[in-house]
Formats: sequence, structure tokens, C-alpha cells
Amino acid sequence: MDLHYLKIFYEVAKEKSFTKAASKLYINQSAVSIQVKKFEELLNARLFDRSSKKIKLTYTGEALFKMAEEIFEKVKRAEKEISRIIDLDRAKISIGASPVIGEPVLPCLMKEFNKVHEEIEYDINVSNKQWLLKLLKEGELDILLLDEEHITDPNLEVITLDKVPYVLVGRREYRNIENVAKDPLISRKHIPNNNEAIAIVEERHKINFETKISVLGNLEVIKGMVREGIGNVILPYYAVHKEIESGEFKVIEEIEEIKDGYQIVITKDKKNLIQIIKFVNFVQNYKIQY
Repeated sequence: MDLHYLKIFYEVAKEKSFTKAASKLYINQSAVSIQVKKFEELLNARLFDRSSKKIKLTYTGEALFKMAEEIFEKVKRAEKEISRIIDLDRAKISIGASPVIGEPVLPCLMKEFNKVHEEIEYDINVSNKQWLLKLLKEGELDILLLDEEHITDPNLEVITLDKVPYVLVGRREYRNIENVAKDPLISRKHIPNNNEAIAIVEERHKINFETKISVLGNLEVIKGMVREGIGNVILPYYAVHKEIESGEFKVIEEIEEIKDGYQIVITKDKKNLIQIIKFVNFVQNYKIQY
């Protein structure tokens, strides 16, 4: 179906006049009549009842008019939306984040970003790093926020952000570090920085954590165990800053010797998009106070 013919038919049916339709379409009346006739020939159907002096649609014409009305209403909405996007510089980005970044950092970060850049819409995908990197390379995601990962892909650009120290936190306060060592320590043994931070605390205070509970997986499970009083944990400050600020977790000790941050990862072909530039600039200036 030729949309040019459909548009001419639609205007004639809506205006109930070949003359008015011609005026609206900026073509002469005879051209309108000829093209409506061609449209009927293409469809092999009569659209107008020509036995009447007034413009009257046939049954087929009525059905087609209703469908055409829906089509051109959608066209109008699309035109308005495109105008709105242009006027507001509105754009959309798809953001991926690893759980250790997404769960504690992303909600606050996006809340503040939205205040500054209401014109940018976004989708969020929180998943494991390898899956997110696959989606980024395939174009399904525009930008990633990852806990530190060694990335050597020449098509990717990695921006490392400010690092923060590790902290030993728990649900309650302690009078001395020796008492801390008696309570279980929740450990993420597959995280090198975590193991180094534990070793530094033990060496600094000449203690040995008597019970270590190894947890592999969800950060919220680990924090939930701390909330339930099962044990204490050593994590990067950004992972527990909300709980510390609210007073839910107490900082037992800062481990300044070990710091951790997170990275922005983008494909080089998208780094000059205005919405990506705005997001990267915002994240680079977003500071987690400690």
C-alpha cells in the first residue's frame, strides 16, 4: 500500500471534499481525483460512492478510513515526540553495572543524575561483568559501571574513578580490636583486595580472626548477614556508605592501605555521543564522601 495514496484518500475522506483536500495537500483538485482513482485500482476496491453528490465512503472506504486515521495519528505523535526530543535535547542511555557497584552506588548516583539531566532517559541492567561486557560489545548497552577489571580490548575505553579505602564494619561498636577478632568475619576469599585488607588488620593488631565465613555472591546477602549480627565484614567504603551514613553499620577500622574504585567502560564509537559525555562527566564528578 502506497502511503502517498493513503494520505490523499485520508484527507478527502476526512474533509468530505476533494477541493478542501487538494487545498490542504497543496495540489490541484484534478490531481487528487486522479490519484484517488489510481489508489482504488491498486486496491481493486471502490472507496467512494460516486452515485451521491456528497462525498460518501463505501463500506471498504469506511474500514480503510478508520485504519488510516490510526496510522496518521501515530505519525502525528511520532512527529511531536521527535520535536520534543530535539527541543529538550532528550536522549536515552542503557547502563550496565556489576552487582557490587549497582546495588550500593547506582540508586543514589542515578537519583542525583536525574536532577541534573532530566532530558536523559535510561535503562539499567545489573548483572555479572562478563555478560555485561558481551552486551556492551554487541551494542545492547551503552555504558558500564564495573568494580575494577583488567580490560585490554582496543575497542573499549576504560575510565578509572577515584578510589576509596576498605573498611571493617559491623552492626555494633567494640571497646577494643581483640573483641572484634572473637566474632566471625564474613570473607569474600576470591577478592584479592579483600584478602589483603584482612591480612593488614591482623598484622597491624597482632590478632587472628577466629572464625571466617566465606561468602561467594550477592553483596546484599553479605550485608544482610551483618544486619542479622552473624558477623562483621571488610568491604570497599562505596559498598557500605549508605549503611554507615544512616548509622546502621559502625566503622570499626579503616584500611587506608587498600583502596578500591570502579570503572566506566564504553565503546570508542559511542564516546562522543552527547548523552554519554554528560553521563561520564557526571559520574567522574560524583564523590562518595568518607
